[in-house]
Amino acid sequence: MKGLRQIKFSTRYGIDAPFWVAFLIIIGLLFTIPNIIGIANNVYGLIYGIICLFIGLWMFIYSTVIKLFHSDVMLELAKAKHGDELLDVGTGRGLLAISAAKRGCQVTATDIWSKWDLGGNEKTKLQSNMLMEGVSQVDILNADVRELPFQDENFDVVVSNFVIHNIKGAKERQKAVLEMWRVLRPNGTLVISDISKTTEYATVLKATSSEVKVKRFLYTFPFSKAVIVQKR
Repeated sequence: MKGLRQIKFSTRYGIDAPFWVAFLIIIGLLFTIPNIIGIANNVYGLIYGIICLFIGLWMFIYSTVIKLFHSDVMLELAKAKHGDELLDVGTGRGLLAISAAKRGCQVTATDIWSKWDLGGNEKTKLQSNMLMEGVSQVDILNADVRELPFQDENFDVVVSNFVIHNIKGAKERQKAVLEMWRVLRPNGTLVISDISKTTEYATVLKATSSEVKVKRFLYTFPFSKAVIVQKR
């Protein structure tokens, strides 16, 4: 994979599901350390602790390493290029938005900035990251994906990463997917990457397009898929 040649580490873009990451690592240490140093002698407890620790660390590595090159993978799938008007839905601390802006896209980034979904999830963190990355041309809006404040067919590219599964209820998620489709221009590309509900998104989009593709990723945790659709 192209992104693997340029592996970077950064906590700048936040820890995904931070409470789960902390919980799993703490539980993992509580079960493994006593068994390793001999205070406890419970094989099942040791195995359970190792599993929790492994999952927690994998989630941490995803947030600090893997998602940095996953953002490039997503933009490649979206065929984002210089001059494209791109919408990043659920931008968080701005990884996709900033990566797209560096490609020369005209970027609009939206979110409602839930701290449960991402550590330090604030608009000010996005703005700080823009300054640190030398990016100034990103329009930032506080907006719910189910009611995007844009006209029909307004963007060449629409992207979203690990966002839509957080919306409760299939009908509400359907609203979100159809809103992203609504603001996409003809010949534009929509890419939704997520850890679950991707079959649901694909089914919704198949009602509007015959060109729905799904790509699986085994390097994220949890494993994820991307639904890729070109609008004709």
